[in-house]
Amino acid sequence: MRMQGKIAVVTGAASGNGRAIAERLAAEGARVVCADLNETGLAGVTAGITAAGGTADAVTCDVSSPPDVAALFERAAALGGPHALVAQAGAMYENTLEDTTPEAWDWFMSVDVKGTYLCARAAIPLMRALGGGSIVAMSGTYAVHAEPGVAVQCAAKGAIMSLTRAIAVEVGPDNIRANCIAPGYIETPMVRRWADAQPDPARARAEAARMHALRRMGTPAEVAALALFLCSDESSFCTGHAFFVDGGLSAGENAGQHQPTPITSA
Repeated sequence: MRMQGKIAVVTGAASGNGRAIAERLAAEGARVVCADLNETGLAGVTAGITAAGGTADAVTCDVSSPPDVAALFERAAALGGPHALVAQAGAMYENTLEDTTPEAWDWFMSVDVKGTYLCARAAIPLMRALGGGSIVAMSGTYAVHAEPGVAVQCAAKGAIMSLTRAIAVEVGPDNIRANCIAPGYIETPMVRRWADAQPDPARARAEAARMHALRRMGTPAEVAALALFLCSDESSFCTGHAFFVDGGLSAGENAGQHQPTPITSA
């Protein structure tokens, strides 16, 4: 039980990666404070954790709202935490830079970047008082691997990756670690909605899978396994870094067809 006796806050916990992370941390003994705007999803994840023998609390929270974030961490503090934070809440938006309105840009950045900042800012003094802790942010391969039509996502994920390094060097002396996860395409409800919105959903899924060296998309359970490692003492000397769980996507494109031509000397 790698998180026995620990209090963990997970934002975006109602579905997808966030739900898988909350369930995995709870299975390892953590009391998980699950935060999301989706109250129905929150009720489902906390009920599932309880039914499996774990402990979870549900807090309705908009991570871009300072009062909501303050209330979330007041709950965590009342429980004796947090020892770990997984700032997983995020959004999805696709459009060219020219067609991305200022309003859409501000909305996306407020959820992804501002939300990460607010949660980390609220967690740090509480973790310092506890003698340390672990902050895990959610970046993505868009921080280092651009595609057409995702400019705002690239900007946000890159900002989170850089913010992670800044947090790590600021609070390392307080025994607080900060790392981020950079997933590739993961089989979450959000990605399924993206695929279903394409003209040919099956082809969209297949093309996304082919972008990865392992020729498939990942699963929320695989992201949750990495989050558990970063939240637990097993990663006690890891801070300030991005950990990729992307099936080799960011290593380079693999069309799967090209075979190198042998070079022979005369």
